[in-house]
Amino acid sequence: MAATPTAKRAGVENAMRLGEALQRCPRAIVVKPRMRFYLETSVRIQKVIQSMFPLHEQFSVDEAFFAFPYPSLLFPDPLAAARELKKAIWDLFRIRCRIGLSYNKWMAKMANKQAKKHPDGIVWWTEEDVPTQLHPLSVFEMWGLKRRAEALYYEFGAKTIGDVAQIPEIDLLKRFGVWGTVIHRWSHGQDYSPINPGAYDAPHKGLSHRTTLPRDFYQREDIAVVILELLDEVCQRARHFGQKGRRIGLGLTYAGFKGGFYKAKTLDFYSDEADDLYPYLLHLLDRWWKGEGVRAVHVSLDQLQLSNAVQLSLFHDVVKRNRLSQTVDTIRMKYGETSIMRAVSLKEAGQLLDRSRKIGGHYI
Repeated sequence: MAATPTAKRAGVENAMRLGEALQRCPRAIVVKPRMRFYLETSVRIQKVIQSMFPLHEQFSVDEAFFAFPYPSLLFPDPLAAARELKKAIWDLFRIRCRIGLSYNKWMAKMANKQAKKHPDGIVWWTEEDVPTQLHPLSVFEMWGLKRRAEALYYEFGAKTIGDVAQIPEIDLLKRFGVWGTVIHRWSHGQDYSPINPGAYDAPHKGLSHRTTLPRDFYQREDIAVVILELLDEVCQRARHFGQKGRRIGLGLTYAGFKGGFYKAKTLDFYSDEADDLYPYLLHLLDRWWKGEGVRAVHVSLDQLQLSNAVQLSLFHDVVKRNRLSQTVDTIRMKYGETSIMRAVSLKEAGQLLDRSRKIGGHYI
């Protein structure tokens, strides 16, 4: 989950597999994560931020965006406001945090990355800081680009963000499509994304679930059990959010976490029912999997729309089936996801019982 600065100097990285981390640093002290406690603390910290800055958007379990008017009588000094928030979090939770301040969300995120290196843990960038602070940074420090940063470096020869800013937008559009405009704006310190307090309640564009297996799976029927379990969870989340999807995706990661594939199929109907979608996942499995050992399985459902209509069928009682699914969801919500489950999950390949004791892949 995370590595201390001392562990990082020994070659350990965040999100590295535990076995590899211990090979690089045999003396490392491994602390078992407490996911339930982390999530409860996260909620409390987010409420503290929101109480001080009502225009607030939770971004992840340990990140948030917030905005306030500056200059104003309430906030004459942004740095003082940030220090007050840091002090409140430390006094209440004994947790250190860092804060990036800027005039838009992307620049605030970039400033936040630099705050890690600042002794105060706070960095404030204005528009005047773009050429002096943003542009000298490596292209690989551009937040949100991932592999696109490699293309900018190797294909365009852009070593710094300033180099990216010199690339004509039309060239970026030809290479990256609509992402070209985004990259062009970011390289100039521009971002028009608003603070969205209801971000977690907004309709999802896609839903997915992934699990790492305890060992390599080589049998089709074993992999099929895991696929069905993941699909059940994805569909349950879709029903919870009142959405249905029509593009189903399957991803497999092979033994040693080397290689694999992700393939998707767009259907001619929308559904939030596993029984509808499962045959298409098996079709993707049979078409693209060639018998390699499988160590991780990923299932996704996207191209979502709101479930405000029901597609009837000549062959199934759709209304009755929907009521059954909603009843099962209610039971699981009240008594736990293993309170009612498919019999195949009791087979040796089933992962549901073990995953029910975890949050975010880690034991509670």
